[in-house]
Amino acid sequence: MIRKKLIRTILGGALSVAILAAMAAPNNTSYAATGTDIQPAFADIQQSIDTTQDFISSGSFNTQGALPVSPSNYTHAAQFKGYKIQKGIDVSEWNGSINWKKVKASGITFAFIRVGGRYYGSGKFYVDANYRENLKGAIAAGLDVGVYFYSQAINSSEAKAEAAYTMNLISGYNINLPIVMDYEYAWEEGVGITGRLYNANLSKSAATTVINSFCSAVEIRGYVGMLYASKSVITDDMNISNINNKYPVWSALYSDSDTDSLTAKHSYWQYSEDGTVAGIGRATDMNFRYITTPAAPASLVQQTSTDSSITLTWNKIPEVYGYQIVRYDESQNKYVAVGTAKGASTVTFTDKNLQDGKKYTYKVRGYYKLNSRNVYGTYTDTCTGITIADNIENFKVAATSASAIRLSWSPITAATGYRIYRLNPSTGKYEAITTLTSSTTTTYTDKDLNAGADYSYKIRAYTTTESGTILHVVSNAVTGTTNPGLVSGLKVRISTSNSISIKWNQENNVNGYLVYTWDKDTATWTKIANVKGGDQTVYTHTGLKSATQYSYSVRAYYKKDGVMRYTDLCSAISAYSGPAAPAKIITKSRSDKSISFAWSKVPAATGYLVYRYDSSSRSYILLSKITDNTTCTYTANNLKSTTSYAFAVRAYIKKDGVSGGSAYTVLKTATTPATPSAIKYMPLGGYRCTKWTPVKGASGYVVYKYDKRAKKYTAVKKLTGESSNIYIGAAVDARYYTYTVRAYLTYNKKTYYGEMSSLPVSGTPVVIGTVNDYAVRVRRGPSTNYGIITELYKGRKVYVVGGAKKNGETWYKISFKIGSKTVTGYMRSDFIKIQ
Repeated sequence: MIRKKLIRTILGGALSVAILAAMAAPNNTSYAATGTDIQPAFADIQQSIDTTQDFISSGSFNTQGALPVSPSNYTHAAQFKGYKIQKGIDVSEWNGSINWKKVKASGITFAFIRVGGRYYGSGKFYVDANYRENLKGAIAAGLDVGVYFYSQAINSSEAKAEAAYTMNLISGYNINLPIVMDYEYAWEEGVGITGRLYNANLSKSAATTVINSFCSAVEIRGYVGMLYASKSVITDDMNISNINNKYPVWSALYSDSDTDSLTAKHSYWQYSEDGTVAGIGRATDMNFRYITTPAAPASLVQQTSTDSSITLTWNKIPEVYGYQIVRYDESQNKYVAVGTAKGASTVTFTDKNLQDGKKYTYKVRGYYKLNSRNVYGTYTDTCTGITIADNIENFKVAATSASAIRLSWSPITAATGYRIYRLNPSTGKYEAITTLTSSTTTTYTDKDLNAGADYSYKIRAYTTTESGTILHVVSNAVTGTTNPGLVSGLKVRISTSNSISIKWNQENNVNGYLVYTWDKDTATWTKIANVKGGDQTVYTHTGLKSATQYSYSVRAYYKKDGVMRYTDLCSAISAYSGPAAPAKIITKSRSDKSISFAWSKVPAATGYLVYRYDSSSRSYILLSKITDNTTCTYTANNLKSTTSYAFAVRAYIKKDGVSGGSAYTVLKTATTPATPSAIKYMPLGGYRCTKWTPVKGASGYVVYKYDKRAKKYTAVKKLTGESSNIYIGAAVDARYYTYTVRAYLTYNKKTYYGEMSSLPVSGTPVVIGTVNDYAVRVRRGPSTNYGIITELYKGRKVYVVGGAKKNGETWYKISFKIGSKTVTGYMRSDFIKIQ
């Protein structure tokens, strides 16, 4: 298309020579066109909108206007056997001013016109100087017209931008042939093949994506997208099977034998770039177009419907200009056109203004739009669509009991039946609970429901046809509430020596609860409380005698239709008021993992319940049930060190299968800290540095001097804080003395000590210090007689790795980094604060 004969020779002709040589074998499947094969296709075709007829059949064409410029020595690919062939041109500003009437008169039936392109160097877009003149002239002359854009796109975004640019340029022009991506490598004299597309060296997959992106963007706008490229580029530089199964292809191939040897599916062949055409004063690109009747679209189905519309969808036919949709008209006893869908990729159509709840039958066929007329293909099989019925009216709910709700509605006699849905609160979705198979059924009772619960329903009609079931409009939701049932879950929450607290499950949609106790003297249930509010589910009966049995029952009340109603009494429970609580509870022993405690005996008790307070649930959790009243101790194991705990003990009584408990007697205490570990020491000048792993939660530590011979510990220092895990003390003779440590915890103004640590081992514990003065010098040895390594400034952190004493001064051996290098030197101890 660009006027570069050499590159076309390289990309088209050179390869064609080799291919044509191979095709000379006896099994050549190409065929030679005859004079009657090459003629203006579709001339004077009589088309009927009401019936399907084959486009190519005996007598479909006459020979008037046969192209005299189509010599019989052109050999067309075997895939076009039986096709009709048109002859056309493609032009740009390089062809100069064109007399389009003469072009038409010469037998040319179609033209592709360049509208613009992208520079292969800068990547900027340009507009063909003559494209408007050429479009107007070609269309006015009666030619079928398409356009092309010289592409240098190297990714999908650029391809889409080129497509959009092209669409903008042709807006308002009657384009009935494809919009073409001219996929060519640039060529420069003295350089050869070059340019941004060639230099991008795209993989086959990447090139295929670029091309499909352009074509797809074109077809979104209702046109047909097409690829133009040389045979060699089509064969070697892209996955053509992933393109030509969706979009038409235009092949460029010039060869001395005048043979189209491209086996890949294509629709156009550019066979020459130096043709002579009346009305054009310069050499012109010549092309063949191969045409056959469009195939019937596949898979025509109803996609969606409303009460007044049906949306159809079908499979795309590449290259067609659009699709015609026909609908059977019962009054005329034939199919009539109801609309068209422009563009090969426009595979949906919505038929509107229909009657609700009615069946309609459709067929679809593709067509080419020629300047003279439309050429229609084969119809699809028929497809039946159903418009949905209007929404069901008077959909209502009413509770009939504590476990059933009755639904009712007005019938839709045209329907087959109804499907009822109920909301599933756990999924938030409406799920089908029944399908009714009669259109005259107008009620349904949903049973086995929970008492006093809200239930939400929807309903829809459905119609069964020979092609399937059509579900109609889903109604709006309606909500009903079952009547409240018996109060459930009544139990004793807690009992004390003079009270019993009961609890029950919250019931839905009630106003409150009435609490009753059994009166032995009158043998009746006596109301003792009105607990107002449906969410209030606890009542405490006070002023009771200790170790005495009581029985309770509860019923709910609610208002319905302006009248207060009551449920029946629920199943009763009995309980004893508890014995006295243990008088006191004390800690017997403790460690970092356990606490033992004891309490005073309660003579009237059957046994004891031991609890531990759980902060996450904010309640006491039962640890043990002791079934005699003589065991008054308990050890809680598997505890966390350095942790406070609250324990409680209740005495309980059990008679005749009924229990009651006393109030809690509470002990608040704590475990001891864990034993310090990893204790190490190292000499530090005239001192000794001892360090250990911090004990989590500890209030501090006590450091002891240990006499190995006398096996005696002497406290030397009390350190405050969990992180105060370093002690620098006087140097000791390691043969006879060492330092050791234990953690302590202060809780409730009491101090609890952990176990003594093991004896430390010699090592180099990690000790961090901070320089506490400005510009402190670091020396090579432990005195000012040694050379200066560097200076460190206030706040600089260093590692203390040892020490020495010189001239009555203590020097710390320190380690630090300068860049990536580790430096070791000495600094006087009073300039370093140990952390």
